[in-house]
Amino acid sequence: MESIVLEDGLEYAIVDEINYQDKHYVYLLNVNDNKDFCIRKSINENGVEYAQGLDNKEEYETALNLYLNKNKSN
Repeated sequence: MESIVLEDGLEYAIVDEINYQDKHYVYLLNVNDNKDFCIRKSINENGVEYAQGLDNKEEYETALNLYLNKNKSN
């Protein structure tokens, strides 16, 4: 499973990725604490890719709803 280290120095596994409009959301789970889940945007500037926090509560809710709708049980 692919993982990244965030600004807090902790390693997070990438559990899902969703493209929505012009954004690429990355859903992360702390490899040492499965209750620590977070969402970041993948940004690519001048060929350098990095994870950036979401802009506000509304963007967080949009990204979370995208994840829940994609992964809901049928």
